[in-house]
Amino acid sequence: MIDFFDGYIEKTQNLLGGFPSERFAYNENNGVEVTERSELVLMRDSAYELGGSDLPCVGFSLVSSSMKFDDETVVVGKDLNKIKKDVPFAKIVLLSVDDFSEDEQTLFNGVKDLEHAKYKLNVKGFMTRVSAMSRREQVRVSKNALKDGLTFEKVGNSLIKEYLKEKGVNAVKIIFVTADGVNYDELVSVANKTADILDAFNHMYDNLMIDCKSCNLKAICDEVEGMRELHFKSVEKKKKR
Repeated sequence: MIDFFDGYIEKTQNLLGGFPSERFAYNENNGVEVTERSELVLMRDSAYELGGSDLPCVGFSLVSSSMKFDDETVVVGKDLNKIKKDVPFAKIVLLSVDDFSEDEQTLFNGVKDLEHAKYKLNVKGFMTRVSAMSRREQVRVSKNALKDGLTFEKVGNSLIKEYLKEKGVNAVKIIFVTADGVNYDELVSVANKTADILDAFNHMYDNLMIDCKSCNLKAICDEVEGMRELHFKSVEKKKKR
């Protein structure tokens, strides 16, 4: 069972639980164009930036085979058509996936592929700039796109449609956050923990040695139940090859 991220999913939901939100059930026919390359939106053509003016912004995805989600878009804060200036921003993707934890390599590849999927999903009029180092996910929103009726619901529908094409994905919940008062620092912390788990996966498949005392990823294995056991299991399989 893939539950490495379940605690962070619960934490994320708790961080956002006290804020008013709108929910939109997935409608594949109410979206906008998705391209492999991000559309260039010049500053003069933009209405505002989500996460602009050095405001907080973050993006991350979390997967689980034990927690179930509805295909939906959730907006915490103002929608795109109601924003008038730069605001803080978070985009969180929760993915319900098949349980492929018995095959460690498939598990590793699946989680990594889903995390990297955001780099190839670009919505027209919604220019996203992602920093893998800082976890920032900043968006420049086109004036013309807003005139054409762009909303988070439409962006969410388009992204959900693409994620559902990925192998093993059963349901997708996308949360857009623009509300003031949200603890964005804690959301960044969750994003960093997610990256730490992916680094631990990388370490598992690149390193046959097990020396927990000297490993710089010991803290994440101590925190996330099952990580150390997965590493031991992976090492034993490699030794038998």
